[in-house]
Amino acid sequence: MIDGDKKNKFLEAYDAYSDALYRHCFFHIFSKERSEELVQETFLKTWQYLQAGNSVRNIRVFLYRVASNLIIDEARKRKESSLEALTEESDAFEPSISGRDELERGVLLRAVRERMEELPEEDRKILTMRYIDDLDPKDIGEILGMSANNVSVRLNRAAKGLRAEF
Repeated sequence: MIDGDKKNKFLEAYDAYSDALYRHCFFHIFSKERSEELVQETFLKTWQYLQAGNSVRNIRVFLYRVASNLIIDEARKRKESSLEALTEESDAFEPSISGRDELERGVLLRAVRERMEELPEEDRKILTMRYIDDLDPKDIGEILGMSANNVSVRLNRAAKGLRAEF
């Protein structure tokens, strides 16, 4: 059973990180509904872990690790889906009536996503966690089981590669 203090910290973590976890999941899955489900699963698994009497040193890192594992499971299930199919399923690239800015942003986002698909999986994860999720290299390292220095080096190389493309 979880004591009141752990319960309050869990609820605070939900308030603090649920939106960021949603963006993290959406950037990998490109499905609004499935991303919402993955966030719910992330918090459910974390709650069950805590309820079993386990403790978590850094709740943010733990949540991202759980979400990342769920994303990997989801990717294995959807491996046969192509980039085009993912784009068709996503509302993120549909031009809106509101104008040119949204269309340009959609085109740019599609181009970035296509370039990122060409990167190694680990580099894609690192770039997403750093620039989409705003995690620092130390936290990314904890999530992925790497040193912060290794994360920084890979982050720098991957970012340079993307910049060269554009």
